Amino acid sequence: MAINFNSDRLSSDENHVFYSESIGDDLPAETDVNELINAHANRLNNRYNRLMNYYLGKHSILRKLAKAKGKPDNRLVINFAKELVDNEVGFFAGTPVKFDYDNNGHDNNELDQRIADFVAINDLTDTIAELAKQVDIFGRSYTLLYQDEDSNTRVAPIDPRNAFAVYGTQIGAPIEYAVYYTQRQRNGTISGTLYTKHSVVTFHGSASAGIQYDEVTDNLFTNVPLVEFFASIERQGLFEQVISLIDAVDMAMSNKGNDIDYFSNTIMKVINAKLRKETIDEMIDKRVINVPSVDSDRQVDIDFLNKPDADLIQEHFLDRAIDAIYTKSNVANFNDDVFGNASGTALEFKLQSMSNAANMKERKFKLSIRQLFKLAFAIGATLPLDMTGELAKNVKATFKRTVPHNVQDEATTAKTLLDVVDRKTAISAISTVDDPDAVIKARDEEQRNNANNALATLGDVSENDFKGGDK
Repeated sequence: MAINFNSDRLSSDENHVFYSESIGDDLPAETDVNELINAHANRLNNRYNRLMNYYLGKHSILRKLAKAKGKPDNRLVINFAKELVDNEVGFFAGTPVKFDYDNNGHDNNELDQRIADFVAINDLTDTIAELAKQVDIFGRSYTLLYQDEDSNTRVAPIDPRNAFAVYGTQIGAPIEYAVYYTQRQRNGTISGTLYTKHSVVTFHGSASAGIQYDEVTDNLFTNVPLVEFFASIERQGLFEQVISLIDAVDMAMSNKGNDIDYFSNTIMKVINAKLRKETIDEMIDKRVINVPSVDSDRQVDIDFLNKPDADLIQEHFLDRAIDAIYTKSNVANFNDDVFGNASGTALEFKLQSMSNAANMKERKFKLSIRQLFKLAFAIGATLPLDMTGELAKNVKATFKRTVPHNVQDEATTAKTLLDVVDRKTAISAISTVDDPDAVIKARDEEQRNNANNALATLGDVSENDFKGGDK
């Protein structure tokens, strides 16, 4: 549901994306920023905190009312949320993302080195993995670019519970401004930073009294230095749609635990016999039951009270519910036996839905990565200066899925590709190759050395050797 604001300049869609009318070179009104912070803190953060709790194993079953005294009350948590996220992140970004410069097949070693330095300074491969994890949990995440004390351009992943972006109202409009803030739970004090295209503004205040701008400095990036990452425009977490199924599995497993406790404490029934405490103690000690009947016309009936057994129904339900959790979240169940002995083709079919979802997520990530590099090039520090954004378009981010590979088949494919594509593309088909350019360079060097060694060997054979051979 969209959020309604008091300010006519602000709006939101049903995916909780904030929009604002253009502010030009000015700062947004303090009241607008305060209203956005309140909406973010009260609406979005409640949802984000719930999702994080599920990832951490703090499921709703732990908060249910206690049962009556004496009744089994197991609270079992089967943390599918964490398993789904960790498996998807490992599949999507477990293999480090490769960054290089590629201008329509024309390499640039100097730019490649500058990009490699930028990636190394910021541990960008790890940052991408962290962003992928936050996107799977919350549905979105952010990176903030800034200059450190050594004038290096730095990139930091930002928890979406502490930041938000406000887009322009025009179709396809970029971020109009962004806010990073923290709020103390004890007294509601708010402090943070506002980023516009031209300014960086610190502020403080509270949810009730509003915020006030403090220091205003120039924005060296000449654009909002916050980049949003997401997997789909709906900004939904990976397991958000299957939370009810996760709750159902927690409840079913807890009830099975209660059943086990029940059978461990089964009550004995004794009919047509009068038992004294001493008799009961003797029965427990000697494990012999011998009691006289009260009514000689009836037999003594000694048995356990039995609870109806619904184990088959519970197991069938659990199988269906667990299967639905994996299916509806588009994550493969790696506990399935098929992953132990499946052929390459069968494995691809089993991972098809997961691969499709990862491909869509990759396309969204690449758009955000391009914006990240555009900002880094615009400041001209760690990366060379480029205000046009052309260099950022040629930065190629290569994602590789973390799945078992048949290297022999890949090598055969690479040889076949050499007949129709360039060497770099062909070598990229081999999963064990992280840097095709380095492999090509090493291969060329090896061929040159072999040729030089062959020439040197021929040079050792003198004309006299040939004459001697004629004799």
